[in-house]
Amino acid sequence: MRSLGVIFLADVVGFSKMMSQDEDGTLALIRNFSKEVLKPSLEKYRGKLIKSLGDGWLIEFDSATNAVTCAMDCQSSAKRRGQIVLRIGIHLGDVEHEDDDVFGDVVNVAARLESIAEAGDIAISNSTYLCLDQNLAKPFNNCGKQTLKNIAIPIEVWSTGRVNVGSKGLTRKESDNLVISVIPVLGSDSSVSPFAQSLTDNLAKQLDTKEWMDSMIQKHPSDEDFQLSTSVSIDAGRFIVSAVLKAPGGKNLWSDKMAGNLKQINQLADAVGDKISSQVLMEIMKVRTKYK
Repeated sequence: MRSLGVIFLADVVGFSKMMSQDEDGTLALIRNFSKEVLKPSLEKYRGKLIKSLGDGWLIEFDSATNAVTCAMDCQSSAKRRGQIVLRIGIHLGDVEHEDDDVFGDVVNVAARLESIAEAGDIAISNSTYLCLDQNLAKPFNNCGKQTLKNIAIPIEVWSTGRVNVGSKGLTRKESDNLVISVIPVLGSDSSVSPFAQSLTDNLAKQLDTKEWMDSMIQKHPSDEDFQLSTSVSIDAGRFIVSAVLKAPGGKNLWSDKMAGNLKQINQLADAVGDKISSQVLMEIMKVRTKYK
C-alpha cells in the first residue's frame, strides 16, 4: 500500500570507531538515548519507529512539521548530553508499506540526505521544507540542488549546516572548474566569533570570483579539492590570523600569518580576507594546470 509520508533517518556519527573502542559502552549509550530521548519524542510528535539499525533509526511520520520538530529535539538533546553525535535526513514522498516495513524512493532519498548532512546537523528535501512554518524553517540553509548517489533527479537540499561534499552519498557535478573548500575559520574564543564568521564568508566570496574555480564553505572538505584552513587567536592585545592552503591530495602549497590591533579586529575582516584570498589565488594559479 502506498501513501504520502515523511521518512526520518538518523545515524550515529563515528559508530564503527566507537564500537572498536568500547562495544558494550557504545551499545549502552545508544540504548539509553533511544529510551530516554527518542521514544518520548516519538510519542510526543506521533512518529512510528519502523526499525532500529544498530547505528541509527528509521522512522515514519505523517507530518513534516512533526518530523522536523522531533529531529530538532533529538539533536538538541544529543548535543546537551554530549555522548553521541547524530546526522539526520528527512524526506516527504510516497511511501510503500509492506509487512510493517517501508520502501520506495522516499526511503532512499532520506538515506542519502542523512549521509550528506554534516555531523550534528539535519538535512531535509525541498518537499519537506515547503511544509514548515516560518519559525521552524528559519534554521535551515538552502544548499541548492544536489545530485544524490543512485537518485535519478537532483534534489533541492536544506540543512541546518551545510552539505558534506566528501560524503559518498553525493555525486560530484561534472565540471572542468577547480574547487576550493573554505573550512570555517576557527576562533580561539567567543570574542573573535563575529570576526571568524565574517572572514569565512569573505574568503568564500572572494575565491568564487574566478570563472575557472568554484568555492564553497565546508567543515569536512573532499580530498579532491583545494582546501583553505584559517584560524584566529589573541596574544597581547593583538589578533593573529594563520592560513594554510592545501592542494588536492593534501600537499601544503602555502601558509602565512598576519596580525593586527585587537581593537580593530571587526573592521579588518574584509582587508584580511582580501589579502589572504589574493595570495591563495596567486598560489593556485601557479599549479592550476597540474590539477585540471
